[in-house]
Amino acid sequence: MAGDQVPFAIALGLTRTAQEASRELAVEMPKHLDSPTPFTLRAFAVDRATKQGLVARVYARPAQAKYLKYQIDGGDRAPTRKAQRLPSEVRLNEFGNLPRGMIRDLIQIARSSKRLTAGQARKQVQKMRSAGVSAALDLFYGDPGNGKPVGIYKRVVRGGQQTLVPLILMPERSVRYRPRFPAAEIVRRVAVRAFPGHFKDALRRAIDTAR
Repeated sequence: MAGDQVPFAIALGLTRTAQEASRELAVEMPKHLDSPTPFTLRAFAVDRATKQGLVARVYARPAQAKYLKYQIDGGDRAPTRKAQRLPSEVRLNEFGNLPRGMIRDLIQIARSSKRLTAGQARKQVQKMRSAGVSAALDLFYGDPGNGKPVGIYKRVVRGGQQTLVPLILMPERSVRYRPRFPAAEIVRRVAVRAFPGHFKDALRRAIDTAR
């Protein structure tokens, strides 16, 4: 009987609607966020509905949810020791982020540069140049005092005196975010638009296969 196929059709319709909403979130994201990375665009996944549990869920995977929640809901984000790059000193990648491993490499260089062999030093200089850091390799990592924040600095000589030029700083204060990505509204809009058609198609399929 057709009535016996209704729970199956509802579950399939809900799942297909959730899958469509997940795809729509990835399409809409660049309209609200600045150059999201491929990793961020793959943030959303789906829990399928079943006949026993007529609920399908669209959710952000844990790794991406850690930062996307501030773009979706807003709120205050406490310092995480993530780096803030100084615009004129270190190049960004195509997505506006620090290149992968850059902070680790810079900290390692700053801590160990006095003990590098000549060959190692040449390799590190090449890395620094490819990262957009110019001049001689002479770095400091830590708290320089005098009210300056913890970070990675380049030692330079100006007017006969050594000074520290900031390359990358570590935020020390909470940052307040305003909601920018209306994920819930996007999912609601897709659900209203798409579910009736997905349910109708699923019910037709269920009836045809039951014959």
